[in-house]
Amino acid sequence: MMLGFMEHRDSFFLKKNTHTMKKTMYLLTALALGCCMQPAWGQKKAYTVDTKTVYQEIDNFSASDAWRCAFIGKNWPKEKKERIADLLFKRAFDENGNPVGMALSNWRVNIGAGSYENREAKEVNNSWNRTECFLAPDGSYDFSKQAGQQWFMKAARERGMNNFLFFTNSAPYFMTRSAATVAEDSKYINLQEDKFDDFARFLVNCAAHFRKEGYQVNYISPNNEPNGEWHTNSFQEGSFATKVDLYRMVEELDKAITDAQIDTKILIPEVGDMKYLFETDSAAHMPDDIIRAMFYENGRYSVLKFKNLLNCVAALDYWSAYPPKLLVDMRQRIKQELAGNGHDTKFWASEYCILEKNEEITMPPSPERSINLGLYTARIIHHDLAVANASAWQWWTAVSLGEDVPIQLLPLKGSNGLSVQYDGEISTTKMFWTTANYSFFVRPGMKRVAVKPNQQVNDLEAATQLMLSSYTDGKQVVTVAINYTKEDQKVALNCEGARKGKVYLTTIDKNLQYMGEQALQKLVLPARSVATIVVEK
Repeated sequence: MMLGFMEHRDSFFLKKNTHTMKKTMYLLTALALGCCMQPAWGQKKAYTVDTKTVYQEIDNFSASDAWRCAFIGKNWPKEKKERIADLLFKRAFDENGNPVGMALSNWRVNIGAGSYENREAKEVNNSWNRTECFLAPDGSYDFSKQAGQQWFMKAARERGMNNFLFFTNSAPYFMTRSAATVAEDSKYINLQEDKFDDFARFLVNCAAHFRKEGYQVNYISPNNEPNGEWHTNSFQEGSFATKVDLYRMVEELDKAITDAQIDTKILIPEVGDMKYLFETDSAAHMPDDIIRAMFYENGRYSVLKFKNLLNCVAALDYWSAYPPKLLVDMRQRIKQELAGNGHDTKFWASEYCILEKNEEITMPPSPERSINLGLYTARIIHHDLAVANASAWQWWTAVSLGEDVPIQLLPLKGSNGLSVQYDGEISTTKMFWTTANYSFFVRPGMKRVAVKPNQQVNDLEAATQLMLSSYTDGKQVVTVAINYTKEDQKVALNCEGARKGKVYLTTIDKNLQYMGEQALQKLVLPARSVATIVVEK
């Protein structure tokens, strides 16, 4: 298998022809609307931050350790893996005032299901993606396993980041119906009928162990991409799950968490396409219409009664980011559906990497492609936060072999791709830095507040022009501005009478570079850029 293929998430294969047709319709509509909705962008634009209009509280920005971190943490030279940990977790400035990295505020840890131990069976056939399991078939635990991943947990905590989410793609292989972490069908969950409680106790025991070791395991996600047709590939661990399966997992996890007396919350459903939050699929067993079915009090599978549930709907950003009309419409619909449940249920955008191909980002490697990818990702983050009211935004994996994630690993000169399991070169992508425009400055507990254009601009218009969102903790106001156009934009930012703000800029040739204090009434956003403006109150 080609290395370029290995780094992509296998949910790539879930794309349906019907979904593609729907996207084509969105694209044609967007092109038609674009012809008649162009505002006068050549003028100076003015925006006003209104800190009295408050939206959601921010929980975290995150990424996962699957699966490259297992090799880096275990095998790589110390100075290089320390460098990666600094890039991911350290919240500090260099001697020139530039942020040193992303300063993630959560870390997703993949709890393995044993595809490594069970590798002689019909199992995951990609050595990069196999995992160890803490639990053995005889019921004994070995917490020396997943050593590379544990190195990153320790490194995160040493850098002041102690907020972890445990997620799994499959039950341990000896609990599954297929006797492997690769499912045999997509009828229902790949878990033996009498093992729901055992699986739940396994996850809770893992969380309890690490909590005793001083790690704040605040969340457990038992089913990742439950809509996936995981039986069609063996590139990674994975299992389908119906709404009944999801309900039963929440029920058993709730009991197990209560018994263990730990303060850990259950996160569901992490569906691989946002449409399943509110659309009904033609297949009766598909985990669809999630919000109304599971997060409305009168829903058939309502989970709101479980005290250890995180009152939050989680979904992945795949297949819903392009064209701009689809991006906007999906997020507006999520906001609308959650507003109707009457329980203040939050939304997390809990996974993304570049899978799709389109005219904005599909081109040969070049500086232009790199900044296009960075802007494309920033636009998704903006719409998840500012349109769908997401409280968290999370990458699929932090580190991989391609330019589709924040940190790209490259073979040493004269080496091949597999050698990267032991050593390699580290390269931050523009997606790393445009994510950091948010994650470094927008911290947990901050609240998103209104930032209003003085000219009339709707979400669809802004999606290819200027996008601004603001956040505050009462001490400072952070505004992130995306200039998606190919021209510099003059902007006046009115922020509670402040005259100046610190500006941090990502462009084709700058990586979150500190640009000094600048007059808020005379800001210039360079073409194709993301800027963070920090105003002290």
